[in-house]
Amino acid sequence: MGPLQPRDRTAAAAVLAAALADDPGYSHLFPVRARRERELREVYRMTLADGMRYGRVLVTKLGDEVTGVLALYPPGTYPMSAGRWVRQGLRLARIASFTREHSGGIIRFGELTSQGVPCDAWYVEAFGVRPDLQRAGRGSLLLGRFLADVDRAGVPSYLETTKQDNVGYYHARGYTDAHAPVPLTPDGPYIYRMTRPARPAGAAAGTAEDDPAA
Repeated sequence: MGPLQPRDRTAAAAVLAAALADDPGYSHLFPVRARRERELREVYRMTLADGMRYGRVLVTKLGDEVTGVLALYPPGTYPMSAGRWVRQGLRLARIASFTREHSGGIIRFGELTSQGVPCDAWYVEAFGVRPDLQRAGRGSLLLGRFLADVDRAGVPSYLETTKQDNVGYYHARGYTDAHAPVPLTPDGPYIYRMTRPARPAGAAAGTAEDDPAA
């Protein structure tokens, strides 16, 4: 496990796209299943490029292959500034060419998520493990490394999931769902917003064995 290297960014984006392809939120935003992973790969190539510059991206590997990805932003660095969006102009144009008819929903999703990110917390922007290696502890390894670091720093962290089954996984690691779920449409799916308060160094982060499904 270690930081994502530039040469592995495309592979890491593919891991996230595969891991999150059946996520309820993305299934809603990208309704054509045959295109969804390709569309998500383009989104995550941009996300990881920005995350490597302004945040922190950790990966697990099996040999030379990326198997798990955790993309994080430190307090005060998310949402992206106007200047950072301008810097991503070419990537945004490429994403638009793949996701043209879904752009309105994607923008709304981004607005809903960015509004809830606390300015004093580390933000878990993306987290996923290659589907054939899920529930083998790789995600727990990544998240555990990150949580140990934020505990040493004495700061909170924040994340969202649109997969209700994942809420218990994050509960076991100290996150709470005190925030009201945010519907993407009146009938769902819902964005479950979770905060992990600052904890003393050495406090247990949870010992559930299974990684989240995505």
